[in-house]
Amino acid sequence: MRSRRRLADGMELDRLLKGRPNFRVYTSQSQVAAALWDYGEDELAARAIQMNDDDLRAIERISSWYEDPNYSLPMTGQRVTHNHVNAFAAITFFEGKVRALARTRRRAEKDRPGAYTPLPPTPSRND
Repeated sequence: MRSRRRLADGMELDRLLKGRPNFRVYTSQSQVAAALWDYGEDELAARAIQMNDDDLRAIERISSWYEDPNYSLPMTGQRVTHNHVNAFAAITFFEGKVRALARTRRRAEKDRPGAYTPLPPTPSRND
C-alpha cells in the first residue's frame, strides 16, 4: 500500500491540488508564512510571504485534505492544529512532498518578525 506521506509518484500531489470535495479552507499569505516561521521553516516563510494568489489557493486546496484527521501527517504525539496544517500544506506545495517540520514546538510568538504577523483571509477574494 502506498503511503500518502511520500507523494513519491506525483499522483497524490495531483489529487491534493484538486482540493477535497465539499470542503474548503481559507487562509492568508501571512497566516501561512507565520505557520512556517513558527516551526522553523524560515526560507519557506520568506517565500510564502511573496507568493501569489494562485499559490495561496493551491495551498488551501492541499490544506483541505490535511484538515481531515484521518490524513496521515509526519508528526507524532501531538494534536494537529490549523497552524500545523498550513505549514505542512505549504511545504508540500513548495517542495512537492510532505515532510516533518524543522521544529516540533512553535517558536515564541513574541519573537515572530512583524512581516509574519498572521492576518485573516481577505473576505472579498473571488475563487
